[in-house]
Amino acid sequence: MAERIDVDALVIGAGPTGLTAANLLADQGLSVALIEKHWGSGDEPRAISATDETLRVMQQIGIMPRLAPEMLMDTGARYYGRGGKILADVRPGNPRLGQPGKSQFDQPVMEGLLFEAASERAGIELHFNTEATSITQHPDGVTVTAVRRGQRNSGVSGVVAGDTGTDHAPAADAPQTELVINASWVMACDGGRSFARRELGIGLGGSTQVEKWIVVDLLDVPGDPEPFASFHCNGTRPTVVVPGVRGRRRYEFMLFEGEDESEMTTTSSIAELVSPYQDVSRVTVRRATVYTAHQRIAEKYRVGRVLLAGDAAHLMPPFAGQGLNAGIRDAASAAWRVAAHVKGEGTDALLEDYATERRPHAAEMVKLSKRIGWVVMNTNPVITRIRDVVVIGTRAIPPLNAWLTRMKFLKQPHYVKGTVAAPAPDVPAKAATLIGRSLPQPMVLDADHKQIPLDDMLSNGWSLIEVGPGGQLTIEDGRGASSIATDISGIFSDAKDMILLVRPDRYVAGIAPLGQRATLLTSLSAKATGLSAMVGA
Repeated sequence: MAERIDVDALVIGAGPTGLTAANLLADQGLSVALIEKHWGSGDEPRAISATDETLRVMQQIGIMPRLAPEMLMDTGARYYGRGGKILADVRPGNPRLGQPGKSQFDQPVMEGLLFEAASERAGIELHFNTEATSITQHPDGVTVTAVRRGQRNSGVSGVVAGDTGTDHAPAADAPQTELVINASWVMACDGGRSFARRELGIGLGGSTQVEKWIVVDLLDVPGDPEPFASFHCNGTRPTVVVPGVRGRRRYEFMLFEGEDESEMTTTSSIAELVSPYQDVSRVTVRRATVYTAHQRIAEKYRVGRVLLAGDAAHLMPPFAGQGLNAGIRDAASAAWRVAAHVKGEGTDALLEDYATERRPHAAEMVKLSKRIGWVVMNTNPVITRIRDVVVIGTRAIPPLNAWLTRMKFLKQPHYVKGTVAAPAPDVPAKAATLIGRSLPQPMVLDADHKQIPLDDMLSNGWSLIEVGPGGQLTIEDGRGASSIATDISGIFSDAKDMILLVRPDRYVAGIAPLGQRATLLTSLSAKATGLSAMVGA
């Protein structure tokens, strides 16, 4: 007899995006089931770069105190051209979100901490060794059938399994149990080969990169890592080197046509590839594999009550370091909308805004990753010479050089359509630029004159922030509770005498003069109906 599970939300896939989604949904008060066909969180180091926005979400979930020591924080990139000449040192501009603009992390560590966080949340049921087999939608929910191999399994951290070399996969002849899961909403975070995407008939537009890359992850690398990744765009064997903490380091080498994948990942070949960059006699090869990059995006992010997120919705080359980060943005953008709908505080239009906001930005990141890849991978001698001259020539044009070296080409999300309100005519232009962007997170003084991050004073729901004289901030949550803080950085000075409406995902939905609070709330209450309760608070 099939086991029945009834929850508010089902998450398919326990990678970083799925685990993030499950934690955020539970923190919104929903009952959540998460199913994953694997035996636990991932044990392979795949993604390696995290943006400030991703780390802000990790802060919100509560894992940053344990994650930060495992990261190389506040890193940049150094690009080398032909002959080893330095073309550019690139580093994100001044961070605004309370975390460094770019940092290097170890994916099994991040996934393991997200897994532990999900295991500790009473509102989440974890079902590993469990694979979805069908999706049936109804007007008021979704039924997903799944098959569990072996006994009920709540999973294991991939970090622990990787350290011990233990395989937690069930035996080939393990008994199978059918599960019937009824949920109001489903978030499909089941990766590039997404079952949910295929089951829903959603196409995946784009192309596959011709060039393949050899990825080598090392352990026990001696010495202190330098705070930048190095891109060796040498025109011969393009190479990327990414450092980490605790002796971790990644090398990526272009695989040329005619080279045998198996041969190029042998111990002797790895030693030959790495030797120009470091001594390989005292290191441990953690993983060596060959991958092919894709630049694809789902034609739809939503069908009925199923939302795609992460690699299920978009696949991109690694050169901009945006694949995992785009997935975390997806999870943060979708979770609060699902929760609002379940709680009767959001309409269908609010869920439609998820795709309206997220798909265009993901498409931009796919294109950017492809363009950077073209620069890094090019081996044409004429083109590489021209490239080197052009990049070095930007030094003579300060605005252009700043655009390059401060990573201004890496556009942060700026939502002009979706769950955002147009500014009133009397909102100052500089203040209006906050709308549709992630809320800055400075250190503020609380009522006890203690410095804390601004997010520590925000709830998991909607917030209103009044900006008064002297940087005084009056912060109010959706239940009408308020607190006082002082903006000691002056980052909100352009919004003096304004009120900011902040979404649960920390994006600014609107700004208005202090006397127009009701108008601001009403402007979005047709979608986010829960805002109506804040009008008269």
